[in-house]
Amino acid sequence: MTAEFQPMCSLQETIRTGKFYSLDETTFLHQIKDAFSPELERLKCVRAVEGTEQQRATANGTVDGLSPSQILYGGNYDEVNRTLVGVLALRWIHNRDYERFTGPQPPESRLTEESFEWLRDLFERGLEDSDDLFALVVSMVINDLGKDTNLEEDYYFQTHLRLEDQNHDSVLLAAAKVGMIPALHYLTLEKRQEVMLGLELGSELNAGQLAQAESVPVNLEGLLAMRGHEHAFELKFMEQILDVAGALGHLDPRGSKNFIEPVFQAFKTVHEVSLDIIAGKSNPRQGYDKVLTKRGNMLYIKGFRRLSVSDREDRALLRLLTMGRTTDKEQAELFSKAFNALDKRNKEQLVAGLNVDGNVNETAVLPYYMPAIISTTLENTKDCNEETKRRALTSLMRYLAKVLGSPGNNLTGVREYAVYDGEVPGIIIERNMSKAQDVINSPDFKTNPDLLDALDIPDGQILQRRRTSQSW
Repeated sequence: MTAEFQPMCSLQETIRTGKFYSLDETTFLHQIKDAFSPELERLKCVRAVEGTEQQRATANGTVDGLSPSQILYGGNYDEVNRTLVGVLALRWIHNRDYERFTGPQPPESRLTEESFEWLRDLFERGLEDSDDLFALVVSMVINDLGKDTNLEEDYYFQTHLRLEDQNHDSVLLAAAKVGMIPALHYLTLEKRQEVMLGLELGSELNAGQLAQAESVPVNLEGLLAMRGHEHAFELKFMEQILDVAGALGHLDPRGSKNFIEPVFQAFKTVHEVSLDIIAGKSNPRQGYDKVLTKRGNMLYIKGFRRLSVSDREDRALLRLLTMGRTTDKEQAELFSKAFNALDKRNKEQLVAGLNVDGNVNETAVLPYYMPAIISTTLENTKDCNEETKRRALTSLMRYLAKVLGSPGNNLTGVREYAVYDGEVPGIIIERNMSKAQDVINSPDFKTNPDLLDALDIPDGQILQRRRTSQSW
């Protein structure tokens, strides 16, 4: 698109004149709405997974502290609040508004001021000019559009092609490639190319999923395509930080409830690991295991026993602890007891499933939303006795074992996989674990957590990794 036909918005003028960080919040939010109305309308259709019904009921803003979507639309919309709290977090970081950013965080795990300064420095170095800043805002606003199921339908009506078994990041990428995301038209050609590279990476690797060990090692292969495009990677990484910073914005929009110190440390490790892989200093498995090792070291310092990534059972437990966002010895012990209470068959199946990398001739399962489901389980049983908590977690681990142990089940529209030199490229099947939410939120779950045993395996979305020229 040539410059004379490139649309403009008031937010770009705000950025160009250096007022992005100082404009009053209400005016700023209205400029976001004016610039990205089609995108926000899509986000209004999406309901967040994380949070119990009780948390949702108390999440409404007050007269003195309305949520972003209440300011713009007079009501609460989960994904709009999550996205806009993430955009606001960018202003809090730049303005060194540490109190606002960390306001909703628990004191025992609050982001430290030193870590907050690390974030500010990352953004200061990464955003080289006003075009970078605007591109980052665009990336934030469009990041979760694929969660709107209407986008996939609209894609079909425009292209007459079905996006069968695609995850929401892949749906977004496909829609962007055919010009269905209006926000991208604001960008210069150079910035649009960088954002598209970020969307390509996001369709394979999500920094938050890696930080929580939700993804599998072969997901990290997408980083190899960022060699020579390090600035595009940094833009994507900053977007992912802001995405997680706003992830609980639908439950508490006053600040970044989610980006606590342990989350920061995990992201810092992901940044380090990613740059090492891009530079060829380590391979995906080594990078992935570094994330797990850092979690193990943190818990060891807190008094939990030493776990090793070279031991399959230890490594499986480390993935569970990381997905569970475990930061203290007490929760680590609870997870360990729940893990060891599994019967032999389920434990072996869970250990095997959590140790599949997704390399050639392997099928790995990515349990999408598993950290949120664990969080809901812990929240719903927080007032129960130790045995009830343990039984609930053991039941959830048993369900996870079933999901991981059935990689080929419930697949629709399975396409033929090309074979190269007798090898089938590694396949990742993403399974949305959110269907467990209704069971876990049911009043009977506390007294009978075995209800999960009757739950079907969620349908799979097939992700075929691109074959790389590197051999590890």
